[in-house]
Amino acid sequence: MPADLLVCDLEHRPPLAYVTARGTLDPLTATVLRQSVLKALTGEPAAVLVDLAGVTVADPVALTVFLSLSRAAAAWPGAQIVIHSAAPAVARDLDSFAIVRHTAVAAGLAEAEALAARQEGAVQVGWDVHGLAGGLAGGLAGGLAQSRDVVRAFCRRHGREALTGHAELVITELVVNAFRHGAAPVTAWVSIRGRYLHLAVRDRAPSLPRLPAPAGSVGGLMIVEALTVAWGATRTADGKTVWCTLRP
Repeated sequence: MPADLLVCDLEHRPPLAYVTARGTLDPLTATVLRQSVLKALTGEPAAVLVDLAGVTVADPVALTVFLSLSRAAAAWPGAQIVIHSAAPAVARDLDSFAIVRHTAVAAGLAEAEALAARQEGAVQVGWDVHGLAGGLAGGLAGGLAQSRDVVRAFCRRHGREALTGHAELVITELVVNAFRHGAAPVTAWVSIRGRYLHLAVRDRAPSLPRLPAPAGSVGGLMIVEALTVAWGATRTADGKTVWCTLRP
């Protein structure tokens, strides 16, 4: 393996995702690690366990990638990142850069799995968005009504009535965006972890959404950005997931 190469293997073993990194971590190869962990998050695991046993850190600044990854995991899907099996020198760098204050660090895999098991799991409901082949005037209306009904019932069932109005509006915009700019089939999720309500819609088109220019019409993702504390889009093996987080 070339000295400047970092390789990450990903395995999903629900409810956990496992990322095993091998090679040299520096500010350039940190992008590989970031993409691998974000890809792991698209499976909505309870936690992502990152194995650093085979990693040599060329520039400790690269470890700060875990700060942004921890924020992304907390925002969607409300998961936890646990670093484990780091060499002593890497463990010292994690401590000196205060990574341990924001991301759990374990000595080995067994301890990492134990830390993940202690985290309270998310309450989640997923559904297939039906009827999108019928066009805006027909099929989309059915998919939107279905999605709003699921979100409304979920919020009421779990004591989040105060978020119902915003959550219905946001899921509407996410589904419309998937219909107009994505590709079927479309699936959606609503979940709760702690104080946060998470919404996500996955479609089979790889192109990521972008906010319109300031001179553009107000709507769509601009509404999502205005009503949520965080939102984003992540490519998956068969398309992309657009997600967002609301809180009381």
